Amino acid sequence: MALIKCPECGESVSDKAPNCPHCGLAIAGSIITCPECGAIVPKDAATCPKCAFPLHEDIVEKEEVAVVQQHVSKDKDQELAKIEPAYSDAKRLFESKSFIDAYNKINIALHALPSNVDCLKLEEAIVDGIRESSYKIATDLFQEKQYAKALAEVESALHYAPNSKKLTVLADEIRSASARRRTRRSIVIAIIIIAILGGAAYGIRDSYIKGHEEEAWTEAKDSATVTSLENFIEMYPDGVHSLEAQELLEEVKKKDSDYWDKICNYGDVSMFKEYKDKFPHGLYLTQADSKIDSLDWIDATQKNTAEAYSEYLSTHPDGVHSSDATSAQNKIASTVASDDDINNMKNCFATYYSAVEEKDDNSVLEFFEPVTTQYYGIANAKKSDIMANLKKMHSKDDRQVHIKINDENFKVVKDEKGSYHVTFSIGINYDQDETNAESSSNMIVNAVVNQNKKITSITSRKQ
Repeated sequence: MALIKCPECGESVSDKAPNCPHCGLAIAGSIITCPECGAIVPKDAATCPKCAFPLHEDIVEKEEVAVVQQHVSKDKDQELAKIEPAYSDAKRLFESKSFIDAYNKINIALHALPSNVDCLKLEEAIVDGIRESSYKIATDLFQEKQYAKALAEVESALHYAPNSKKLTVLADEIRSASARRRTRRSIVIAIIIIAILGGAAYGIRDSYIKGHEEEAWTEAKDSATVTSLENFIEMYPDGVHSLEAQELLEEVKKKDSDYWDKICNYGDVSMFKEYKDKFPHGLYLTQADSKIDSLDWIDATQKNTAEAYSEYLSTHPDGVHSSDATSAQNKIASTVASDDDINNMKNCFATYYSAVEEKDDNSVLEFFEPVTTQYYGIANAKKSDIMANLKKMHSKDDRQVHIKINDENFKVVKDEKGSYHVTFSIGINYDQDETNAESSSNMIVNAVVNQNKKITSITSRKQ
């Protein structure tokens, strides 16, 4: 497959295209090359329109067109389906201006279905994109006098658009400019050689060095950093400004050291960040970074939240404590109770308080292990202790009690052993009787429930 000039309108067109997209002239199977002058001419032309060379005795019969059309596959839909992925990729790449990749993709499609009009039109648009994009890039490079890169860009584009006059003219201009520059360089080199032979080499060298020394000194003095001044002294150890550079270097080092001595023992991150801003090439940058890392880690551990550790890792992805921060994040994540965990705990305590309301002491005891670490102020309480406490509570006030759990502040946290640390508030109401008025109170409950849903600790305080 190649681009040719349409013998009718002269525009570029693929030799596999069924028709010229510009003028409609039949192309594929309907053109031949003149054996005399090489021009592309219609197959039914009796003579070449350029050199008048006789081509046929008779005009090609119209039936030949029908024969060509009979070669179109009956399974055209299947053929189109084969090229659809490559065509879509080529179109997407073309729209994103990845012209070379688009060209390679559309050629895959055309290899499978060389006469597809949509593919041929897209190929032409891609070639235009390559030509215009490369022309702009090469023009910019040419203006910047990067002749080698500019010429390489043009020659690469000509591989896809060999008949582009625009690119050809630009390539000639680049070659000419490159040749002129080589000529100028040769002249300059010849002048330098003559100057050396004439005894002027020392003066040229001295002038050159002095000019560059002044430029380097201005830059080093203006930046006034340890690095820039040390580089200047190393480059011009015996220069005109070497003594000034030494004195300025000592002054800069002293300011740097004095400032660091003032802040090095503080625990304020902002001070070390300010040092880095004030001395971007300072003597203590490594120490400052270490201080910032350490202080940020202390702040994260004090907060001890997933967000704090995430912020540390974001600021110090390769920090000294990055692995510790990741471990802490994972540990915190493992303590976060799921919705199912929270609902199970709510159901557990709803059942527990229902048994308390009904004064079903045996059911209440089922919620405890043989020994409970804390039971309302009783350490290492046995079930007999719990039962005695329940009896005492009933004898003290035998009114009907109603206990309601406040769902809004119900909090559950898991520990490493899988136990649940539960905190919530309850409202307690006693029914009115003949001697006592109705009474109520609110309590904050803290409890620990193990994996067997047994309460291992429970305490309360007034809200």
